[in-house]
Amino acid sequence: MVGEPEKPILHVGCGDVRLDGFVNVDIRETPATDRTADVNAFDFAPESLEGVFSNAFFEHLYRLKREDHLRAVHRALDPTWGFVSYIGLPYFKNAARMYLDGAAGVLGPKWDLYHVYRYTHGDPESQPTWWLEQLHKSLFDEDEVARMLGEAGFPSYTIFAYGFPGEDTALPVTMGFYASKATHEEQFLRDAATSFLQPFDGRFVDLARLEFLTPHG
Repeated sequence: MVGEPEKPILHVGCGDVRLDGFVNVDIRETPATDRTADVNAFDFAPESLEGVFSNAFFEHLYRLKREDHLRAVHRALDPTWGFVSYIGLPYFKNAARMYLDGAAGVLGPKWDLYHVYRYTHGDPESQPTWWLEQLHKSLFDEDEVARMLGEAGFPSYTIFAYGFPGEDTALPVTMGFYASKATHEEQFLRDAATSFLQPFDGRFVDLARLEFLTPHG
């Protein structure tokens, strides 16, 4: 869009996944990283970024670090164009519903306690040398995400759930959000979120199974 600032968009918690057009950041140096940094602290200059994106990162932060992280992101964003979009968060509400309903599973025939464990805890056993970083440390639903974004200073945001590509579950068990530093109407944010996620369709998200959520708080 004409007039947008030429400021970087970060891909935080990139791990081994490099995204072209982003500054790829992780606490560990990998073949994908452009910069190593502890994104728990998120020490970036005020108003220096156009955007911040992550996939399957935010749930690895300690609960007491989440709001501090989001406030630091808010400070670092451009006041007009700045946005943050985090996806890959386990949607506990639907994961619990799937278990209670005895729904069909992805890792086996039934959505059993192991499925719930994978969403609530991650897969720390797969990374024996850095299992603590791999461990999920938070649970999320639309009310919890709305509360955190509001307390971090974001005036407008949209929250959504979606299906992961290749996982044909009865309910979407993954969620994300798109928040703006400036104030916008809900439809504007939904359109902006969908447009931003379009390049990741079929890779990180199944946009055909994306549904927007309304917080109840």
